[in-house]
Amino acid sequence: MASFRVRVNNEDEQPIKGVRVKLEFTGLARGMSDEKYTDSDGIAFFDGYEEGPIKVYLNGTSYGRYYYENGEKINIWK
Repeated sequence: MASFRVRVNNEDEQPIKGVRVKLEFTGLARGMSDEKYTDSDGIAFFDGYEEGPIKVYLNGTSYGRYYYENGEKINIWK
């Protein structure tokens, strides 16, 4: 199982607290993650999922497709 972080920044590259983050698994293990909220560092932490392709949703809006790997961090500008 993998651990993974999503960091949400504003246009000035400052972290955004309180953003609802959800992952959609688009590979063989399809489904959705639990909702997580970004902390004061703009990070939402996901743990216990299989590595693979995902779509990231912020507050219900798709923010792109990524590949979920153990220990990785995706930076998203909102």
